[in-house]
Amino acid sequence: MRNHLRITLTAAVAAIFVAIPAVPAALHAQASQRGQPRTPFGTSDLGKLHWLQGDWAGSSTDEAPLYARYTFTNDSTVDITYYRDAGFSQPASTGRLYLSVGRLYTAYGPARWGASRVDSTGVVFVPQVNVRSSLSWQFLSPDEWTATQRSGVGGHEHVTVYHMKRVR
Repeated sequence: MRNHLRITLTAAVAAIFVAIPAVPAALHAQASQRGQPRTPFGTSDLGKLHWLQGDWAGSSTDEAPLYARYTFTNDSTVDITYYRDAGFSQPASTGRLYLSVGRLYTAYGPARWGASRVDSTGVVFVPQVNVRSSLSWQFLSPDEWTATQRSGVGGHEHVTVYHMKRVR
């Protein structure tokens, strides 16, 4: 009986030590998936955002004006060019809205957001890479929409809302 108890206890302790190296890997796998959108999207979902096509001037309280051109280059990519001027003659930077492996992303420089919801009324993005803010674009009319950025940590949220008006 004593021998049987010792073998059982030894086996249990050995099992614990064998399992320990797997724990950090499992925790890392869970942590790397946190915040990742799980809803698959397709070209029909990106098509729901065709109202973005065109030139837009954005205004927000205490923020510089925003000038952007959204161009659907194919059924899975929208190129975004930001301008320094209202005449859309001085490009400042670029971004992209694109589908990749069933996910919809928007990227600006090294920052990337992943869509968590897309429908005809807009899109919601969660932070993915090199960014901590969330974004939402909400359709108001064929000539107007809002771009909202939410950022902040520890209950100190900062919200910036751009009112986008079609220029052409």
